[in-house]
Amino acid sequence: MSERLQKVLAAAGVASRREAENWIRGGRVTVNDRPATLGQRVGADDRIAIDGRRVRLERAAPGDLVLIYHRPPGEALQTPAAETEAAASTYERLPSVRGRRWLPLSPLAPTDGGLELFTTDGALRAAASRAAATSLPLSWAIRVNGEPTEELIASLTAAAAAAATPFEIVAARIAGGEGRNRWFEFDTRGARGRDLRELLLAAGLEVSRIMRTRFGSMTMDRALSRGRHRELTPEERGALYAAVGLGPSGAPAARKPTAGSRSAARSRPRSRGRAGKDTSR
Repeated sequence: MSERLQKVLAAAGVASRREAENWIRGGRVTVNDRPATLGQRVGADDRIAIDGRRVRLERAAPGDLVLIYHRPPGEALQTPAAETEAAASTYERLPSVRGRRWLPLSPLAPTDGGLELFTTDGALRAAASRAAATSLPLSWAIRVNGEPTEELIASLTAAAAAAATPFEIVAARIAGGEGRNRWFEFDTRGARGRDLRELLLAAGLEVSRIMRTRFGSMTMDRALSRGRHRELTPEERGALYAAVGLGPSGAPAARKPTAGSRSAARSRPRSRGRAGKDTSR
């Protein structure tokens, strides 16, 4: 089977699809020693190279890596090509992966910190980005300067649903603090850090820090200090893939038939009348 070249490069963790498209347009990619074209379809036997260096596209699931990283607030998340010796970034703290690159799953804003996930699996990255924008559970700890009340917290749920880009607040609670510096904890779906920042600013609260504490099945590892990372265990990895709708191999997980689906209808036993005739139709 063949797939479009930019999709193959993204799935292999070499680059995002947009970056791959730019590389192809710029003449940096060849297929079987010939300049590649945007949208070109390639198969398993084709030789793909970037800047003359062959890309290895073997993608057995155990070979794809997933890391959890405790990102310090304010740390820059730059592409490797944009890094300089004077500008430290998250990528400088991650282990090198030969022939591949680290892809963030729904990256945090530069001012935010907390739980960040990286993978070399382009399919996981794409599925996680889609899920994070809609149904994936995301939790946040936010420090504000102000006097939040129970009434204010209760009003935030309706405000989130009415936002320019609506999102869901599943639960919100005050989580301590001293003086006017108070912490909120939010359980959300479809929310980005900046969405919560704008919501709280509109409520008259000044936001001083945003930390992501949950991403789907993964919660922040308290034993992981800032700037440190670790690889996911097989159990954590499997739960993460399932949470974003992928099977262990990176393929979309099979959906169970619903009560109204054709497959479910076929599985129902047919009822018969007294004469033994089929009366289910």
